[in-house]
Amino acid sequence: MNLERISLEQLRVFTEVVRAGSFLAAAKAIGRTQSAVSYTVATLEQQLGIQLFDRSQYRPKLTPTGEALLGDAHAILERVDRLQARASAIEHGLEAELALAVDVYFPLSRLLDCLNDFRATFPGVTFRLYVEALGAVAERVLAGSAQLGILATLPELPPGLDGFSMPPIRVLAVASPDHPLVKYAGALDRASLQEHVQLVLTDRSALTEGRDYGVISPTTWRLSDLGVKHAMLLASMGWGYMPIHWVEDDLAAGRLVALPLDMQPQGGMQLAMHVATRIGQPVGPALRWWMERLRRSERHAG
Repeated sequence: MNLERISLEQLRVFTEVVRAGSFLAAAKAIGRTQSAVSYTVATLEQQLGIQLFDRSQYRPKLTPTGEALLGDAHAILERVDRLQARASAIEHGLEAELALAVDVYFPLSRLLDCLNDFRATFPGVTFRLYVEALGAVAERVLAGSAQLGILATLPELPPGLDGFSMPPIRVLAVASPDHPLVKYAGALDRASLQEHVQLVLTDRSALTEGRDYGVISPTTWRLSDLGVKHAMLLASMGWGYMPIHWVEDDLAAGRLVALPLDMQPQGGMQLAMHVATRIGQPVGPALRWWMERLRRSERHAG
């Protein structure tokens, strides 16, 4: 076993093969030949004195030893990424541009004071704001097209992201006053809800592909825009969940009615919120300002 000669490149190739599912897919992802990827992994196995993959099947499968060492490899690479990010931030100073991705469920009114103060503090920094749904926020941050994300819906931060939680927001099941569900007496059970079309927010993110959140009815209309969902709820085209700040005025005016579901607390459900950055993301002054400001403002809000 010769641990001193193990390189970061070997560990990155090892973890990429696991992520991609094959040597060929990993080679395409990192721009190498399949033979180079296979040789790199074989050399790492020789230096460690163990077998990381079982190659007896069509696709390489982690051995129990490989499975045990995968977490260590990720930990080493993340520590190196953090070190490189810290050095890069110190060297390069202020960012030329900063992008923030925000979940559509997050009340943008909370950001207005932050945006005004940011413009006054960093007038030379170009700012971009993306409003996305479900896993698309995390996907932007992971891809690097946004340096900071405010996430909702996902129960926990995906691998590769780091951050802190924010006070949750409330979501309610609502329908228009003339929707059949409003005519029911008492709390609505799952069977009653399943008889009617549910309007569901969706996205094209790979992080949420094949996963549903809060879907009860077998008959759904999938929408990629929360404003469209809101309009369709007002038009009595279905029932669905909405963040409370979107529908407060409608509830007060009687344009929408909160549905009493027997599986949710009175007043609606709590939706977890997180502020997240990509592990290894250089943290310059502008990004640090946003993180500290959001942490401080949400502490007061909570």
